[in-house]
Amino acid sequence: MLPQSFIALDVETTGLDAEKDEIIDIALVHFENGNAAAVLDFLVKPQKEMSSFVNYLTGISQSELNEAKPFKEIAPQILEFINGKPLVAHNAAFDSKIFTLALNRNGFKNNEFIFWDSLAIAQAAWTYESHKLVNLVKYLNIEVSASHRALPDAEACGKVFLFGLAELEKCSNSVKENLRKVAAGTVYESLFKGE
Repeated sequence: MLPQSFIALDVETTGLDAEKDEIIDIALVHFENGNAAAVLDFLVKPQKEMSSFVNYLTGISQSELNEAKPFKEIAPQILEFINGKPLVAHNAAFDSKIFTLALNRNGFKNNEFIFWDSLAIAQAAWTYESHKLVNLVKYLNIEVSASHRALPDAEACGKVFLFGLAELEKCSNSVKENLRKVAAGTVYESLFKGE
């Protein structure tokens, strides 16, 4: 089940509305054969100022963002780094939407990505009370330097994804067959295909 190569992606934003809010921190971690092989990490200058809550949550200051490059300037590097590899995010519905919208708004249209959700894999793998990334990091003893920052969260997301797939690999053949059936015709099909 373990993919040979993927990019773990995390973003921090000015808020939780993908239609209106902007990326202020983005990190991509290329995992190759189960290990972090390369990293791309940027603070991003938004068009509007961030709230005091986002400052408190992330520890990012407005002055740091004022000195950062706008998304349009870093997007080519991000797209080159991804280079067709599948992306993994925790709660991928949000990250994929805000990332794709940011690309489209800045003239980088018609990008199609495979997004796998480490949250969905974690929910399938474990019966923990909470599957929030910050809690999974504790449950799985994943070392992180900080939370609510894009780089440590992207690294943690990639590790949760790999640990979750390894846990699912231990399942009985009948459970694996059910996973293959559920995944058929979805972006997860390649993860759960038969041997």
